[in-house]
Amino acid sequence: VLLRIEKSAARPGPVVLAAQGLSVRDARGVTLLDNVSFELRAGDIVGIAGVAGNGQSELLQTLAGIRAPTSGAITLMGADATQASAAQMRARGTAHVPEDRHHMGLVLPFEEYENSILGYHRARECGGPGNLNLSEIRRAAAGKIAQYDIQPPDCRLKTANFSGGNQQKIVLSREIERDPIVLLVGQPTRGVDIGAIEFIHKRLIALRDAGKAILLVSVELDEIMALSDRILVMCGGRVTGERDPARTNAQDLGLLMAGVTEAAA
Repeated sequence: VLLRIEKSAARPGPVVLAAQGLSVRDARGVTLLDNVSFELRAGDIVGIAGVAGNGQSELLQTLAGIRAPTSGAITLMGADATQASAAQMRARGTAHVPEDRHHMGLVLPFEEYENSILGYHRARECGGPGNLNLSEIRRAAAGKIAQYDIQPPDCRLKTANFSGGNQQKIVLSREIERDPIVLLVGQPTRGVDIGAIEFIHKRLIALRDAGKAILLVSVELDEIMALSDRILVMCGGRVTGERDPARTNAQDLGLLMAGVTEAAA
């Protein structure tokens, strides 16, 4: 198993997703995101580093249309997407791999083929609204199983009976095979075996090389530094710094993760 990720130099294209002054407060008035601004380009992996609970999850959910921003703006392919719903963001080319696959990515009692279309069940290839083509859905699910080496290769198996790594592949295959413009991915290798980690890393690099824009959230600094072309660091809902992974180290990132910025120092 190759733990070192081999990748060519990034060739970033135009900006496809941008956040400007993005802020989010919950129902109690607690600030979850505080004036976050950044740009995501085609053919670019931007990693978000930070201690869990510092706004990374809320950032992904807001960009995916799951949370509504309190203030600020989101643009997707140059068009305003600030108030777009999750369904509208998917329709406009955004895919989302949530951090918690059990609570947001899968319905564990469902069979594998049912999970393979979650969020996309109204698509024409699934039969259209109110008319699911089960034979076609199962055929497509079997194709993803083969392509992503999901084990056991049974689209009629309950999703709860797959291992964590194979459950993660089910989510990834569903989102990646929609050919998204932007992929929002949280904790891609959390709780998966070492073989699945290598497979997932290679798929993300292949997507980036195909010109897709990827926003990656992970608590694993080694993973962030190995996969990312640029690193944004978050603390307390704010972006505390941006780093080139080739010119930074864990100590530098750790200080930014603790809120120790150049200004504070």
